[in-house]
Amino acid sequence: MPFNDHYVIIGNGPAGNHAAITLRKKDKEARITIISDECVPYYYKPKLTDFIADEIPKEDLMVDFLDSYKAKDIRIRLGQEVERIDMESKTLFLQHMENINYSKLIIASGSRARVLPPMFCYANHLKFVTSYTDVMEIKEEIKKANDFFIFGGDLVGFKFLRLLNSMGKTVTILIYPNAFWPYNLTDDMLTQITESLSKFNADIIVKDDIQSIDRQNGSYTVKTRKGIEKIVDMVFSFNGLRPNVDFAKRSGIDMDHGILVNEYLKTNVDSIYACGSCAQIYNPTIKSYTTSIGWPNAVVQGEVAAFNLLGDHKIIESVGRKYFDLEGVKIKTTWWEEIEKDTDE
Repeated sequence: MPFNDHYVIIGNGPAGNHAAITLRKKDKEARITIISDECVPYYYKPKLTDFIADEIPKEDLMVDFLDSYKAKDIRIRLGQEVERIDMESKTLFLQHMENINYSKLIIASGSRARVLPPMFCYANHLKFVTSYTDVMEIKEEIKKANDFFIFGGDLVGFKFLRLLNSMGKTVTILIYPNAFWPYNLTDDMLTQITESLSKFNADIIVKDDIQSIDRQNGSYTVKTRKGIEKIVDMVFSFNGLRPNVDFAKRSGIDMDHGILVNEYLKTNVDSIYACGSCAQIYNPTIKSYTTSIGWPNAVVQGEVAAFNLLGDHKIIESVGRKYFDLEGVKIKTTWWEEIEKDTDE
């Protein structure tokens, strides 16, 4: 392969890192750069709630430290947000007035917290547990606060509820059926989840919505459409994630909610692949695009994207568990097989 190849990966999660490792194993000479909008190296997001509770130190949150990138001869650019892609010149324009040229590109930019349109006007009142930066900004505030309001109810939201319950906090949770894009809860699923959550010391609200959130004297007054009113110290939104792909808009890359790719994880552009939760993968069997979620799926997608970028023709397949347990309800994590065929308990 030409020595001047420069493989650039946008995203520093499991998909991006495993893509980089695979590229380095297969091509010892090319330059490899990972660009991340976060200011910390590769870390394990599912452990963020454990980190909030001081059950693990920061060191155990990290998957890789900076010296590990150097050992693999992979350049890591932290705290650098990509603003746009120019495909004609194969250039990434970064927020800090810097340009990076690539020969081939893997987009593994992950997802960000989804704020529902009716909540846009209250966005400044909402807290999230989506990233290391989110957690570091509010970790001490969580410890000091007593009363919490949780709106939504995705997997992280329920894990956070369990954390607050173990810390002796007072919690109200309004479960929103559409909190887990791209999956929605049916009435039966909602009933089962509510029954499961009843074991926690929390006020559970269903089939309601937020009418207003007002801040006064350091507290928040949350009112619902059915007339429930709660005065709390912090309000958290857990309404699933949205693909972090704003920088790819108007670039010429086909998009829907996320980056559209075929079963080889290739976009409509020859030199660009996408993987992880920012990608919507075409399933030729059902003739539709869907998103896979979960760490194991991201790892395999990163590896497959790297192999195919180098000229292979690997078809992405599901791995590991094909669902996770959402308070007793099976939520499908992969687009590749029907959940009914999954016998892995």
